[in-house]
Amino acid sequence: MPKVHIGKTVIIHKDPFAYISHPSITITKRGEWVAAFNHSRRREPRQHPPTDPLFRTIIARSKDQGETWSDPYFAPDFDYYGTECPGIETLKDGTVVLTQFRFAWYPLAVARKRRAAGELISLHLHRRGWTEDFTDADWESSRFTWARGYHGVYVHLSEDEGYSFDTTVKLDTDRFRDGYSRTGVEELSDGRLAYVVTEHHPPHSQYTYIVFSQDRGRTWSKPTVVVDQGPDMSKRQFSEPDVLEVNPGELLCILRDSKKTGYLHSTRSLDGGATWTPTEQTTMFGHPGHLLKLSDGRILCTYGRREAPFGIRAALSEDGGRTWLVDDEIVIRADLPNGDLGYPTTIEYAPGRLFVCYYGQEPDGVTCVQGTYVELG
Repeated sequence: MPKVHIGKTVIIHKDPFAYISHPSITITKRGEWVAAFNHSRRREPRQHPPTDPLFRTIIARSKDQGETWSDPYFAPDFDYYGTECPGIETLKDGTVVLTQFRFAWYPLAVARKRRAAGELISLHLHRRGWTEDFTDADWESSRFTWARGYHGVYVHLSEDEGYSFDTTVKLDTDRFRDGYSRTGVEELSDGRLAYVVTEHHPPHSQYTYIVFSQDRGRTWSKPTVVVDQGPDMSKRQFSEPDVLEVNPGELLCILRDSKKTGYLHSTRSLDGGATWTPTEQTTMFGHPGHLLKLSDGRILCTYGRREAPFGIRAALSEDGGRTWLVDDEIVIRADLPNGDLGYPTTIEYAPGRLFVCYYGQEPDGVTCVQGTYVELG
């Protein structure tokens, strides 16, 4: 078993009156650590972004390699409410890229008028969840006083290391129903940016697709299909993909399948993202996955475990993600109290030295964003 040392855990941000969750972390060109994560009011029972219109993205920063963290600020600004989990990444030229999917949210009376005018509207009904298939009689049965529409997929660009975002680009998702991933862009060896998402049409999301930018995020290609899982979601239900360039022109995509098998799945492109292999089930149990190429060439995948023992796990691959050393699975946390956890992303701040950022519930019942230091042998 590879030698691994699990170090201390720190709190990045905690607020007893808020639900703080679903982080993404990057290291800026000047060496600051920047974590972006979800913020909303604390509710019982808890609600996640597909249900709560008050979610926004906030950012916290550390100048001392995670020992202390700044008070968070909203990004890109206060107007971006109703957003899904953010992804954040630093490019080689120092640009910080923040990615978000955003729902449209309406009071029921407004939603009713917009639906009558032809807009696609989802209503949350008891025992049915979110659905676009409802009648006028169902408005009175809505679980909430709000309904949901679609707003778009956004890329925000910062030239001051994530302190402000002056450029916002809305992606053209073509024939697809918007798209979402909780991780950020991948900068490829040929200079392109890659961003992989799954249609965000819960509970049915048929296509995972990828888009590319050749000008550092200012314009984007038409989507290329990565996975078409078909309209029948009874066998698989993929979501929250992440992509990594394991070798020049060779891309690995990892996908969540929590509703069916519980295992991460993967697909691969050998031609820079133009075509993709059929998906395969990996041996990693948990979700969702984040991929990182380490300085020694190995691939690390981190993921949450929402079954006892609850916690955060990771696995290494020595063959570009074709097989995973799950017999030597790295247990980063196994002491979290319940399944209100996960969404880890990892940075390597020195060779073999990692910081794994995730969310989980504290003993006092408050959910917050945390990070654990890990040292690989």
